[in-house]
Amino acid sequence: MVIREATDDDIEAIAPLLLAADDARVLSVAGLRHIRRTEPERSRRLELVAEVGGEIVATGRAGLNIWTTTEGAAWAYVTVDRRVRRQGIGAELGGKLIEHLEALGVKKATCMFRWTEENERWAVAQGWSRLLTGPLIALDPRRVPEPSLPAGYRCISLAELTPEDLFEAVAAAALDEPSPVPNDNLDLDEFVREWDEPDMDLESSTAVLDEDGNVVAFSFLMVGGERASHGFTGTVAEHRGRGLATAAKRQVLRKAAERGVTRVTTSNAEENAAMRAINRNLGFEPFGEHVIFGRDL
Repeated sequence: MVIREATDDDIEAIAPLLLAADDARVLSVAGLRHIRRTEPERSRRLELVAEVGGEIVATGRAGLNIWTTTEGAAWAYVTVDRRVRRQGIGAELGGKLIEHLEALGVKKATCMFRWTEENERWAVAQGWSRLLTGPLIALDPRRVPEPSLPAGYRCISLAELTPEDLFEAVAAAALDEPSPVPNDNLDLDEFVREWDEPDMDLESSTAVLDEDGNVVAFSFLMVGGERASHGFTGTVAEHRGRGLATAAKRQVLRKAAERGVTRVTTSNAEENAAMRAINRNLGFEPFGEHVIFGRDL
């Protein structure tokens, strides 16, 4: 086995590994390449692959969490092809990522992955423990009714807006998102980077504007063929309780259906009771879990 740093040329082998590990993901070679090429230097990202017989059979990434002001916070993940699991490949790859984070002075790392008994047993054996659970849910967007908004509000496609139009509302809503560390350090450059991801469907993604034209709610969508995944949905605090997030989600889902999407997935932390209630009312049904595990270094 050979473990080495990943290159752009490896992305076509990495993408199917990630998709096989979690069928709720929406990603593409172009999307992964964009993430890799635009990741800021301050994240100190390390990306590795493991080869057996010249074939890439595992991949892993780790870096600093630049979305938080919490000192020493980082993230990491490892994905191993099912055909070669239980041979120590994940442990060796993960060990190198942990060494990288320790050299950066990291105090705690987190990892989000699709829950299975096998995945949890492996993570616990490597010193990780569960921090948050998010039920995975899905629906067919062709069954979603039209949005209904209170007087003075209207929906608009994000393709008609700029990242600057949305940034303030997204940054404010991100502070309320359940997370092991607060999302209190989102900057505009990082937001633009995510906005420009090739898998981001700005035509379907939606903002709700108030009568003054301010963004007061929003919902993002990532699309890959007939499959899609809800990104972040939120409402500015002073406009909550009026059904704006529900309206934004309905608009997103109907637009996705028009574009040929037949399955939309999403997940929310168990602690996010309001968003979970919205999704239940929309008709999302559970089919699995995403979990966030943490490890002290």
